[in-house]
Amino acid sequence: MLFQVRCPWGGGIRKSHLNSKKIVLSLAAISFLASCADAALNSEIKTYDEISKNTKARSASVYSSRNGTNTTINSLQNGQVTITGNETTNSLTIGSNGTLGSIGNNDRIIYTHASNSDTLTLTNLTNNGIINGAVAIQNSKKDFTGTITVNTFENKNQINGQIYMGIWSSSQGTLNIENFNNSGTIAGSSNKGTVFFEGNTNIKSFSNNGLISGDQGVRLSGGTINSFNNNGTISGSSSSILVAGGNIKTLVNSGTIISNGNRNTNAGIKLESGGTIENIINTGTIQSNYTGIVVTYGKFKDLTVKDGGVVYGKYAGIAVGQWQTLGNLYIDGGKDTKKDGTVSGIYGDKYGISLETGSSSQKIELTNGGIIQGKVNGIKLGNAASLSGEMILSGEGSRVEGGSGSGISNESGKITGSIKVEDGATVTSSSGQAISNSGSGSITGGITVSGENTKLEGNIINTGNASIGSDIKIENGAKVEGGLVNQGNGSISGSVQVSGGSSIDSITNTGNGAISGSITVDEDSKLDSITNTSTSDTGISGSITNNSDNKLEISNSGNIGGKIESTGGADMVISNSNGGTISGGISSSGSGNTSISNSQGSTINNGITVSGSAQVEISNQGSVGKDSNGNTVTNNGSGSVGIKDWVVSTDKETGKLDTVVVGGSGKDNVKVENITVDQSNVNLDELGDINNIISGVNQGNIGNIGTNGGGEISLSYDPLTGKLSTDFNLNASISGATFRSLISTTTRRSTFIDNVMGNSMQSFYLGNSSRAQRMAMSEKGNLYADASDYIKSDLNNGNYGSNKEHSLFILPYFSSQNVELSLNEESKGHTKGTIIGYSTLKDSGIYGVYAGYEDTKMSSTYFDINNRTYYAGLKYFNTLLTTEKGQEVYIKAQGKTALIKNDLTKKIGNNEAKANPNSYAYGVNAGLGMNFISNKDIFSPEVGLTYEGGYTEAFSMINTKGEATVMGGERTYANYLNLFSTKTSFTWFRDWLPNLKSSVELGAKLNINPSVKAKARFGNIKVNDEFYLPRVQKFVSTSLIIPVNEAFYFSLNYNGMFDKDGNTHTGFAQFNYLW
Repeated sequence: MLFQVRCPWGGGIRKSHLNSKKIVLSLAAISFLASCADAALNSEIKTYDEISKNTKARSASVYSSRNGTNTTINSLQNGQVTITGNETTNSLTIGSNGTLGSIGNNDRIIYTHASNSDTLTLTNLTNNGIINGAVAIQNSKKDFTGTITVNTFENKNQINGQIYMGIWSSSQGTLNIENFNNSGTIAGSSNKGTVFFEGNTNIKSFSNNGLISGDQGVRLSGGTINSFNNNGTISGSSSSILVAGGNIKTLVNSGTIISNGNRNTNAGIKLESGGTIENIINTGTIQSNYTGIVVTYGKFKDLTVKDGGVVYGKYAGIAVGQWQTLGNLYIDGGKDTKKDGTVSGIYGDKYGISLETGSSSQKIELTNGGIIQGKVNGIKLGNAASLSGEMILSGEGSRVEGGSGSGISNESGKITGSIKVEDGATVTSSSGQAISNSGSGSITGGITVSGENTKLEGNIINTGNASIGSDIKIENGAKVEGGLVNQGNGSISGSVQVSGGSSIDSITNTGNGAISGSITVDEDSKLDSITNTSTSDTGISGSITNNSDNKLEISNSGNIGGKIESTGGADMVISNSNGGTISGGISSSGSGNTSISNSQGSTINNGITVSGSAQVEISNQGSVGKDSNGNTVTNNGSGSVGIKDWVVSTDKETGKLDTVVVGGSGKDNVKVENITVDQSNVNLDELGDINNIISGVNQGNIGNIGTNGGGEISLSYDPLTGKLSTDFNLNASISGATFRSLISTTTRRSTFIDNVMGNSMQSFYLGNSSRAQRMAMSEKGNLYADASDYIKSDLNNGNYGSNKEHSLFILPYFSSQNVELSLNEESKGHTKGTIIGYSTLKDSGIYGVYAGYEDTKMSSTYFDINNRTYYAGLKYFNTLLTTEKGQEVYIKAQGKTALIKNDLTKKIGNNEAKANPNSYAYGVNAGLGMNFISNKDIFSPEVGLTYEGGYTEAFSMINTKGEATVMGGERTYANYLNLFSTKTSFTWFRDWLPNLKSSVELGAKLNINPSVKAKARFGNIKVNDEFYLPRVQKFVSTSLIIPVNEAFYFSLNYNGMFDKDGNTHTGFAQFNYLW
């Protein structure tokens, strides 16, 4: 029969088809209405959480103890619907016109529960209407050991509240859900999840084609979801899907999973508390304001993004937290598939994929145009993060993109497998770093870039203590638009291979980096340059082979353990510098031209061999060893070998020359443009035979032969007779450099002191002595007297007030000078000094005395001349006569002496020798001049005669760094200097204002006997020579004079001297005190 109970407010019908014989108590179906019954069916109903455990409800109930109850609600019902019982089967349907709960109700509105060991089955719970409130299917008491089964839960319309299905309080019972389907809207406000599965709950199928929204869209805390399909939208203000301790076997998203929260704990999909998802397939959108997919404590097994699927997070698309696990990641771009214009892939504003400290992943595979993009790093492995499988990036259009960091950045992580970029894929970064392996990072399986249109847009960087444990291969037409940079303590254990028409810009090994394998470039491939500046003992331990037709430049200042070989048609440029070593030698067997430069201190072992048709050019200032046949250079090819310059080194023990031995069938095609003999510790007897320098070569092919010194030893070679002769030039030796420096500083000092002392002695101004006035005005540049007043007054009766008899000054000065220390090389230096002087006026004239100290430093390629000079002198000035027109004739004289303590250095390459002799300088000079007075101007022509004498002690050069002298040593004997010169000058003095005067002097010195004899010894050979000074020396002096008062005046001064061997510029400010 049909049993109905009609509610007084109308419309609500509960229908049960029952056996008429069992109506009364055997099977009761009773509808308690909240408005007409005040007895509670269940006064203590416990919910799944602590907050609602003690909630009491007056409700409408569906109750069955043994048999099934099927209920449909088609009207408004505000009371709670309770379903309970043991071994009962029930169903509940809310019709399209049905409504449970009032708007805004947050309490439980459907309560299905069981306790103890009860078994309860809910075959169907379908909502076609509106549910306002929570839906709870749970155990009602602790220690529940029974089973609750839900065959189908389906929402087709609107649920405004949480759906809770769970076993709480660690009960041992089970909740089984066959199907959970949502095609409507489920909106909740609970922070426990809008759809919340808890405990020992098993969901066979979860399908969302509608909208689920709340703080957490779907939460699984324990239990299992076998199949989770989202074709609708799951939205959360924190995390959209939270798996906290449970397991989802397969999650397929073709819709939208979006987290709108801004906290760093928010994600689209989040694993914590040991949660796992075995398989995610995303063809839709997973998006978050922080992380798209994250595991903070749990494990992902397989994650697949394909067919336009997108994972996006403002921090990272996918983040695997510290010590957590991501299994295999597959990203398939899907040919011509996009979602809202976005290519299928993983996107992050900082990181595309971030494996944090200690996390692990098995395999990352990007195919078919997929994208991994981050504005810092595309893929990042943090400290101790692990990728146990391979990283495979393949297919046209597939891209890993970084920004300010790298495309792929391994920051102290470990990649056990290899990184493969192939079949048109690209790794790029705006910073220029495509792949970065840093810190203690390791890539065990190496790196392979393969296939046409495959590119790395940026460098491969291995830095810090990072290691790459296998080969780096650029093959099959791939391009690296950047270089391989191994730096810091980075190590690359395998080889570097560029093959199959591929290209890479450069290979750089620097810092303490080490490349253990060889470097090979095959035919049709391209490597522009190799630079090795590593300080590691290993450096590049393998060979470098260029089989291509593209030019290769190799720059080495570290160690290359193998051979450098060119076998193709490409040109090759090899530079070995700064102590670099190429242990395996150099071989050119192709047709490309080869240029070899081996600089001072650098080494090429095992010789240089030419066996192709190439043109080879060699420049060697270092050391080149011999091959197994005893040849330094071997030419077995049809090409030619040109030795542009070769420094023949000297054995530091025996003084014998390391002979350049030329061999091979084509040795007659070896041409020598220049050979330089290293004269450091050379045995001069070795220089008598050309075969001690170079042998095997056609002597007619030998050009110039010289030495690497300053020119003191010169070699002359006659190719017709084969005769080699040795000449010595002391002018180019340390002796000549010392002489030129001594003359330069002495002459400059003499002219400079003339100017300074002249200024001081002219400063007197006596009011009642016409003789004193005339004397005070007579020398160039009277620095105190007012010329206009002086000229206008009567010379015999002038009265100027006070008398001044004494003048004192002290001043520092600085000189910049260019002197030819080494022949044909202008050397710059400077002098700093201080001078103090005193002058006094007597009836017999003006007398002056001065003393000073200066420090001079001069440097050139071959010599350093530093000295400290202590000097003193006397000066006298007097007016001889005065003409009727007021013109004056004056005389002046000076005597001087100086002690010069020399610090001499001779340099041959990196070798140095020193000596510290003393020099003594002395001299006298006298001058005669005349003052022509015209209004405010005074013009003073002058002539003079000077004697400059000097003596330098004998000295021997002592080696202090290596061997800078020839075998047997070098000694310069005592040198005497006796020079006479004449001087002419013209001075213009101008009185502009009472407190502004100026003086300009132009002049020249003519050396009468500009030659000096010198003697020295090289080894056992004594040499006599003669030095020559410039015949003419020009000078200029200027002064700007500012009288302060009768006792003080200030002047700014410049003195310059010029000759064919150099120039000197001295500036100083002078302050005089008169009393």
